[in-house]
Amino acid sequence: MLAACAGLGAWAPPAHAAAPLMIWPVDPMIAGGQRAVALWIENRGEEPVSVQVRVMGWTQDQGDDQFDAQKDVIPSPPIADIAPGARQLVRLMALVPASPLSEDAYRVIVDELPRPAGAAQSAGGPAPAPALGVQLQVRYAIPLFVYGAGAAGPRMSATALAALNGEAAQPLEANLSWRIASDGDTHRLVLRNAGRAHARLTAVSWQAADAARETAINPGLLGYVLPGSERQWELPAPPAGPLLLKASVNGRPALVPRAAP
Repeated sequence: MLAACAGLGAWAPPAHAAAPLMIWPVDPMIAGGQRAVALWIENRGEEPVSVQVRVMGWTQDQGDDQFDAQKDVIPSPPIADIAPGARQLVRLMALVPASPLSEDAYRVIVDELPRPAGAAQSAGGPAPAPALGVQLQVRYAIPLFVYGAGAAGPRMSATALAALNGEAAQPLEANLSWRIASDGDTHRLVLRNAGRAHARLTAVSWQAADAARETAINPGLLGYVLPGSERQWELPAPPAGPLLLKASVNGRPALVPRAAP
């Protein structure tokens, strides 16, 4: 499940906490031959909450994420009111299937909407306490991958997909390489994915070629590299000497090779 108590980006501290929402699954995917996947949103707070759900096209250009409006995958319903303790089902529906043996990437954006002043009182409840500052509105960003016919994602077993569709599936894999791009005192780790599936990178670190020492880059989630794309992250100067890039890629430990000069 996914829970958040802060939105993306910089926000002023709230006078009172935003509604604690739980969202699952955190890694939804639409398999080849399927048309939709369920996304659940649960309100674990004590007040009603309104949410807006959007699905953005996700690409990577010049080393950064790009998000664009699109109509191939839509949420239903796009706006929902969720009572305290209640759950809301949102269906993410692929109106246009991905091409065979391919993966399309999207980001599902869930925004908590501001409640109208006096909403609780108009519903017959007590008047809400006056806000003493800026109320925090929460944003959740969830990756969504859609697969074409005959394709299995890197974290989806071909056997499971075959059971769903009644036919064999070809697993798609990431194929990563790395390089360092330096400009004066600024250093960037550039990862290229020449494969046909995304790479989810966690627990990323430098490892000396002789395995004598290891330097953490990011012990949690570093990010994603989409197929056929490059993604870059600014970081301190790497340690001296021959290095290996160690990471968990789509949940599996890996040593990422350095790109050829």
